[in-house]
Amino acid sequence: MASTLSILATFTIIRSTFNDFVPKEIRDYLWSFIRRFSSEFTLVIEESHDGSSNHIFQATMEYLGSHVLSASAAEGSPKRLTVGKSEKVRKFTFGLDRHSEIVDIFHGVPLKWKYNADVNTNTNNQQKSESRWYELSFQKNHAEMVKNKYIPHIINTAKKLKDRNRMVKFHTVRRERWSSSAVNLDHPMTFDTLALDGDLKKTIMEDLDSFINGKEYYKKIGKVWKRGYLLYGPPGTGKSSLIAAMANHLNFDIYNLNLSAVNSDSSLEYLLLHVSNRSILVIEDIDCTVKLQNRDAGDTTASYPHVQVTLSGLLNAIDGLLSCCGDERIIVFTTNYKDKIDPALLRAGRMDKHICLSYSTASTFKQLAANYLGISNHNLFSRIEKIIEEINVSPAEVAGELMKSKDPKTCLEGLIELLESKASEATSKPEEGKGGNNTKQEKGCKSKGSNTTNSDSPNHNAITFLTVGPDPMIVREYTVKAELAPILKAALLKHGDIVTDCSLNSTQCRSSLLEIACGIIQKLQAAKLEDLTEPELRSMLASVSDLESLKLRVSWLRKRLDQIIEALQLVKQCSALEEDKRKIVQEIEEMQKELGSCRMETLEKEKKTLRIQEMEAVIGTISESISSNEARLSCFYERSLVDGLLCL
Repeated sequence: MASTLSILATFTIIRSTFNDFVPKEIRDYLWSFIRRFSSEFTLVIEESHDGSSNHIFQATMEYLGSHVLSASAAEGSPKRLTVGKSEKVRKFTFGLDRHSEIVDIFHGVPLKWKYNADVNTNTNNQQKSESRWYELSFQKNHAEMVKNKYIPHIINTAKKLKDRNRMVKFHTVRRERWSSSAVNLDHPMTFDTLALDGDLKKTIMEDLDSFINGKEYYKKIGKVWKRGYLLYGPPGTGKSSLIAAMANHLNFDIYNLNLSAVNSDSSLEYLLLHVSNRSILVIEDIDCTVKLQNRDAGDTTASYPHVQVTLSGLLNAIDGLLSCCGDERIIVFTTNYKDKIDPALLRAGRMDKHICLSYSTASTFKQLAANYLGISNHNLFSRIEKIIEEINVSPAEVAGELMKSKDPKTCLEGLIELLESKASEATSKPEEGKGGNNTKQEKGCKSKGSNTTNSDSPNHNAITFLTVGPDPMIVREYTVKAELAPILKAALLKHGDIVTDCSLNSTQCRSSLLEIACGIIQKLQAAKLEDLTEPELRSMLASVSDLESLKLRVSWLRKRLDQIIEALQLVKQCSALEEDKRKIVQEIEEMQKELGSCRMETLEKEKKTLRIQEMEAVIGTISESISSNEARLSCFYERSLVDGLLCL
């Protein structure tokens, strides 16, 4: 023991003497000379670089902060960590304490991190500044992997972590400028608590996820990385709640734009130029804030003389060159009256997806009961569901009744009273909705049980067709909505009376079935292949199968849907093949670098050369498959999805 202490004391004296009498320049030279024989390489990442903040340093801090706590239980992990939280983030942030070390494993390679910090003072010992830096140590043979894969991985991961952890902000307009004091959006609404029919909720979430993961896809097709949504339906059906759920799902800021507070197109341009990336621009009640209604309906702006924002200015702002100044943006329009909006605003590229939010159904009632009362079943449910399917009551009205008491029975009885009152009012006013402008669209955007289409009252905005069947003496009348009239006319001219063999005899029922078929064609006509999802197409296909079960002659429509679904699957295959090709090319490049290193035995070089030839052959096969698939897809990209289905 004494000898050990003696050795340690001697070593300490030698080290102190070396540091005191050997100049720093010579010490640095000696250490650099010794390091030449070491296989370890160290990267120094300082807080500042070229006089400005070092982006890699900030990313490293974010990245390691997400690892230190989970790694704290491992052997050799740091025993001291820092923790903090600011108002700008949702969760605690952790980090390494000064002079602490941690090992990160990437692709099976251990990478050692060390955090350093020193306090610097000037000659008068008055002003102090802190220098901070990270040291990343690894074996020299992994240098290319660290440069090309690990550091980009850190930057990408850190961005995702930062985006996910930041607080969502709510911005409003003050004096034609965004308010400098944005507030935190603490809205609790999520897709888990949003009362919405299941299929529609799933479709919206899949569409949002597809958008947020579509950066490379949008870049590939040459489109700005943005998406537009139109939320329409009567008041109280959850449009604002859906926007809050979208913001929380994506962790996007919300910019609430009231067009009536904007006095010119130039002011509108300024506001949109200062909307940040990863944000949702919301323009609520667009049919009410300014006069941007349907020009085809002969609307004028005489009743809005103070408004100077023009339709042309709005169109250019959301879909012109100005829209290129930003990425990862969503634009949401809301309205109670979709038919009052100019068609130029409704087209794909401006409002890519139209979402109808209508009155409560049995499904939305059950979700509200589960959220507010914590129950999934009750002996009063069947009575409520029966009434709710026959009347128009908004989810907000249902929620209002369910909030009145914590006792489920009391709330449900109060809701039944409200529903019966509405049913009684509807019965006492059988003529309501006939004539004038008081249409079904003012009460709801769709019929019960529908999630994606809007239906007007039977006799409003409709066109009646006279069709001649096989017997020239039999003439049938089919009445459909005006917007579907051109489609029905073209379908009847192309395929004849497709309901002539229908098992339903009622002309009204047959007209309803024709509207379903025309509605599907209308969606396909307005969409591009990349705008559709397989679940959405499967839903259309199920509707067509139902029509065929009623003996409608729509096999031509079913075949086209099958072709479009097959095309979507080909798109996925092409994406997968492109990824496989990219990985093989990358592997070939790495093998070619190894061949050029001159450190490889002749036999091993021959093996690698043969392997490269085999992989190049695989790339050729993959390229042929991609070209073949793209050739099959060209007809869907170059023409309408309903090309050849109608007599135009």
